Amino acid sequence: MRKQLLAVLLASGLPLSASADHSWADYHWARTTSSFDLQVINSTTTDWDPYVTQAIADWSKSSKLNMIEDPNGDTSSKTRRQCSAPDGMVRICNLDYGNNGWLGIAGISIDPQGHIITGYTKLNDTYFTSSYYNTWDWKQSVTCQELGHDVGLGHQDENFNNQSLFSCMDYQDPPYPYPNNHDMGQLDTIYGHTDSYDSYATSGSGGGGGGGGDCNSPPGKGCNKSDIGNNSSSTGWGMSMGRRGQQETFIRIDPQGIRHLTHVTWAKDHEHEDGHEH
Repeated sequence: MRKQLLAVLLASGLPLSASADHSWADYHWARTTSSFDLQVINSTTTDWDPYVTQAIADWSKSSKLNMIEDPNGDTSSKTRRQCSAPDGMVRICNLDYGNNGWLGIAGISIDPQGHIITGYTKLNDTYFTSSYYNTWDWKQSVTCQELGHDVGLGHQDENFNNQSLFSCMDYQDPPYPYPNNHDMGQLDTIYGHTDSYDSYATSGSGGGGGGGGDCNSPPGKGCNKSDIGNNSSSTGWGMSMGRRGQQETFIRIDPQGIRHLTHVTWAKDHEHEDGHEH
């Protein structure tokens, strides 16, 4: 995330004396009313259902956004690997995506007018089955955070050494599993402008890896190797916009001018026996 997008904010439950300021650039879903419904297709396996349902309910507490879960999403391995969503929707998936370094990713596709047209979230079971990450807090927090990115939120703070802000959009270990009042305030800001009412574009392609691609390799490896610095590639994440700690964002622009952004949460390297970093 770019440094200028960040602000150290008050923890949930404290007086809201500062305005929220942690949007993901100016990315937002177009809509035609002051509040809108966003369908989230749940293509996770049953063990992830409680986390997805909880995160959707939490984000739906916003006065501007109501996430609606479609619990009957296709859970075939092909669908979960690609994890592409129809225009105007988000798809969330889990799979053993491999020992590729990332814990979770969120992707959005942006039309030339700056509106999000599709979104997706992937949760990597390769790491979530390890002893360190196989906890309720980690699974709920990452689910919450990646869906937050899908609606245009950035991080409240990216310094693990700062005091916890009690938000899933904050860097902290152990993680916090829910959004807080500042997250809701930021959604009010993002979606509080009547001049951005519009319907989403229908010409874009979205989904895991961008454009319906099927690449899950880390940058510079495997199917992603040729995509570093090449925004016109039809697969992969594209060019890095910078990494801060465990977080990194990539951008690829397709020939139609659709921007495909992928936000990556990298996993820490932990020893399974004692949980200590090495």
